Amino acid sequence: MTIRFFARIQMAVTQDKKKHWFIPHDQAIPRPNDDPEITQILVGIYTLDLAKINEVEQTVYIDFYLGLRWYDSRFDSALSNTNLSPYQRKLEEVWQPNLHIINQRNLDKELDEIVHINSQGIVTYRQRYYGKLATSLDLRRFPFDEQTIKIELISFSYSPEEIHFVEAEELNGISSEISLVNWSIIGLSSHSHAHYLQPEQQDYARFDYEIKVKRHSSFYAWRVLFPVALIVFMSDLVFWLEPTQIIPQITLATAMMVSLITYQFILRQELPKMNYLTAEDKVIVGSMLLVFIALVESVTSINLVAGGYRELALSLDDILKWLVPVVFMGLAAFAFWV
Repeated sequence: MTIRFFARIQMAVTQDKKKHWFIPHDQAIPRPNDDPEITQILVGIYTLDLAKINEVEQTVYIDFYLGLRWYDSRFDSALSNTNLSPYQRKLEEVWQPNLHIINQRNLDKELDEIVHINSQGIVTYRQRYYGKLATSLDLRRFPFDEQTIKIELISFSYSPEEIHFVEAEELNGISSEISLVNWSIIGLSSHSHAHYLQPEQQDYARFDYEIKVKRHSSFYAWRVLFPVALIVFMSDLVFWLEPTQIIPQITLATAMMVSLITYQFILRQELPKMNYLTAEDKVIVGSMLLVFIALVESVTSINLVAGGYRELALSLDDILKWLVPVVFMGLAAFAFWV
């Protein structure tokens, strides 16, 4: 049996009458199966390394192997020659699903763009990618958050009715020696689905490989929660001072407010500008309100003493000296754990 390899064909991008951009099938190498049949493509992704998650840029540096495998009956020579050695051809010389990594931002390839074809007509493609991927991070529960890192594969030539991606479980996985710090890998998953492209008003076949990670929160608990708690408890000392000690009260409350504002400004440099508050933001903003209450109460107590209401000022101090710490702990519990 003679195996015929197709000549190199340049894929053209055309515009139809509805002004939708697409890659016409008649200018590409035909699919292995007849049109009514769906071409099954095994997909395997093995992550070699996750080096860094950049919250500000919303990117992740990743190093992974991608493996694709499909059957092409035009290369099936098993019936005539079972001892035929595997072939090696350029990717552009055979049919392939025209995959793109749509969330790649600066990925490099290490291997040549070739495929291996065995005597049973199984076509295998392998490639190693390394670089940046875009990743959408939900930081509402930062620093006690979990994130999903995705590798999003899509074919811009074929719909789910033409090709179907199937997870190759034996090929998927992740190295146990990744260099990602402050995160733990908690799960891997993948699924095939349709991706609707609005400009073309058409569905395309898509495959998502997901890595679920969880942030190590102990570092931020000591770096964020503990210092903020100290600042709030220090501001609570104004309720323990005599209302007649005007300068110490005002100085202490003002200094704590300035410390919190400075602390918040420094911490925000590590996160992007978002239209929502993270759990960390809620604690710091709530702490600012508590310190502001301490400042207002100091001024109120001073005026009450000056007006002859010293007992009322002391009673107000007695209530707030216990209320403020309790409110802070409740705020922290609600922000971080609810």
